[in-house]
Amino acid sequence: MNLPFILDIAIGLLFIYLILSLLASELQELLTTLLQWRARHLKDSIEVLLAGGTDTKEEEQVKDLVDRLYNNPLLRTVNQEAKGLIARSLRAITRWFIPGNRKGAFGRNQSTGPSYIPPETFATSLMDSLGISILADKLTEVRLGKFVNRVTGKFSNREDGTIEIPEDDSLIDNWEKGGVRVIAEKVGIRNLNSDERFRILVEDYDDILKDYQTGQAALTTCIERMGHSLNGYIDACADVPPEEFNLEPKTKEYFIRRLKLFKLGLFGENNERAILSGGLQPNAYEVAEMVNQASKTHREIATAYEQLKTKAEEIAEKVDAQLQALLEEYNQGLDKPLTIRDLNNEQRRLYISQALTKLIELGELSDQDRKTYENYETYQEIKQLLSKVPKPLRETLESLAGWAHAKVERTDNYVNQFREEIAIWFDRSMSRASGVYKRNAKGVAIILGMLLAIIANADSFYIADRLSSDENLRKVVTDRATQVPLGNNAALNAERLEQLKDEAELALRDLTLPVGWDPPNLIRQFRCELGKGSPPETGDSALIQTRAEERTDLRQACLGPEAATNVPVVAQLIIAKPMESFRRLMGWLVTGIAIAMGAPFWFDLLSKVVNVRNTGGKPPSPSS
Repeated sequence: MNLPFILDIAIGLLFIYLILSLLASELQELLTTLLQWRARHLKDSIEVLLAGGTDTKEEEQVKDLVDRLYNNPLLRTVNQEAKGLIARSLRAITRWFIPGNRKGAFGRNQSTGPSYIPPETFATSLMDSLGISILADKLTEVRLGKFVNRVTGKFSNREDGTIEIPEDDSLIDNWEKGGVRVIAEKVGIRNLNSDERFRILVEDYDDILKDYQTGQAALTTCIERMGHSLNGYIDACADVPPEEFNLEPKTKEYFIRRLKLFKLGLFGENNERAILSGGLQPNAYEVAEMVNQASKTHREIATAYEQLKTKAEEIAEKVDAQLQALLEEYNQGLDKPLTIRDLNNEQRRLYISQALTKLIELGELSDQDRKTYENYETYQEIKQLLSKVPKPLRETLESLAGWAHAKVERTDNYVNQFREEIAIWFDRSMSRASGVYKRNAKGVAIILGMLLAIIANADSFYIADRLSSDENLRKVVTDRATQVPLGNNAALNAERLEQLKDEAELALRDLTLPVGWDPPNLIRQFRCELGKGSPPETGDSALIQTRAEERTDLRQACLGPEAATNVPVVAQLIIAKPMESFRRLMGWLVTGIAIAMGAPFWFDLLSKVVNVRNTGGKPPSPSS
């Protein structure tokens, strides 16, 4: 037994393993797609991630949160569901007998889910679903209002849009008076509410605050405008003669100097200190605390929304009445009228939007009323969701906030850094989940390999025996295998796979491989002695007679003339030849494990063995 002989047997065996592995990979991919194993495993992994483990008390809460995540527009765009008629029809058919493919399995009215979610997309979707971005903007808005009061003191807006500035006696403490009034009182200036310069300052700050609330100006722009407005007030006061303030010249200089120092301490040289001193941008810890309704940060936001409650409830009564009127108009002529309870969330939002638009057209509501109503309703939805956030998720977010806080030096990057930490946390967790999926997929591959080996009767021991004893079989399989353009480090792309299938089909066209349950193959497998029979006839009837003779020869050669004809031959063979049956079982086991190793493995190994076979001996040197 020389090396070329062994290599030919190895090439033939590897080639057969490759063919069976290709078939198994196609079957596994079909099952994976049909049962949505990847998408289901990803969703289950996210549930485990947010719950902090398996079998937790918050299992139902986590499922609700994950369903809300899958309803997020960002994740819905990641899910690329097939749109073809055939694909959609097959998907609809599978819903009848596969519960995981029914609507609602991956969020509202969704029967399919993504197999992969980018970490950045998950982080943004989670923060949006928890309302963190909305709460962070509201917290900034609340603190910007406090920052304005810190400068100008307390004031209010009248119904006609003008500003009402209270007198000094109606203000309780320095916080209500504001920094400018406190400094003025120290030098003997009282009741700035009657001072035109101070009124202009208050009106400027009120306009700046409204611009931020309506989204017309960014936070940094508002801070710059406030700084310029305060500088304008200081310059205007500096141009006023001391007698107008009833002050001595030195006292007036002291007043102006104190105003400049107040502005410098609050805003800094280039307004860089305002965001930090006013806490206008929440830090990472405060971002995480927004999810915890018992935290100080969330209570600060909740207090601001509670101030809108009375106004929002008044608007809600008008909206409900208009909504009912729209439904009554829609129900005209319908046998079964539609009620508010029959509306889903999307329909309800649509009808509410139409009702608000109608009320604004009728002059019963203003654009500001609409904003107040929508903001309050949004907070109520967020509040309801946060009450169901599992405790492990809150604790995880607090830990991530610590990492984000330690990495960021600038205050305006806390939210972005917190989002990045969530993305890193998700990415690492999904890497571990990917390892679990690969182990599960390998187990499925072994089961499929065993089933395929049994169905195809691919016995590794028998295949090796046939390749070693049948020169024609060995030569044809080896020639066909070496004709496949394998190459070094060849990749199994789609075109290469199709070419490989064509080459395998040519090999099978000329000679039957030592696999299958046909009688001649079973006779050789179980080492039965076949006696000589009469020569077959010609014609179509001869083919039928030959097949019948093959089955008869199998029964007589392996079981004897007295073998029962009403019992399957294979069952009789297992009983009559237990050792050979055990050998076949071991051969199937080896083949099943080989198939589970995958087509890429055998493709690469076959390439290397073929290269070794084609190398040949070392050519003689010219001197010899």
